Amino acid sequence: MPGAGASTDGGALFSQYFFLKLGFSFMVGLAMGFALKVAFKIALFVVGLLLLSLFGLQLAGVIDVNWSGMEIHYDGLATWLGAAAGSFFGYVGDNLTSAASFFAGLAVGLKL
Repeated sequence: MPGAGASTDGGALFSQYFFLKLGFSFMVGLAMGFALKVAFKIALFVVGLLLLSLFGLQLAGVIDVNWSGMEIHYDGLATWLGAAAGSFFGYVGDNLTSAASFFAGLAVGLKL
């Protein structure tokens, strides 16, 4: 039983009542946004360590890296990721009840 000063009207931001009223699309977007944020941080950390090790090994003369060849592969990967992201967002817009609510949840999840 709540105390005399406790409020159960759901007026507080990010209370349990706030999340219950947002809807499924927002909650899916929130979960995906938070998961993407964590995954991006881990991926950037791993890629950064890999690049630092390549720079160090090249500086030490152990390996010779063809950076222009890597740039061509990077450009192809970036193009493919852009197309995949576009098709994913089209799928989300077609299959969720509220795409605007999903994208709002995604934005909030990326900010958390």
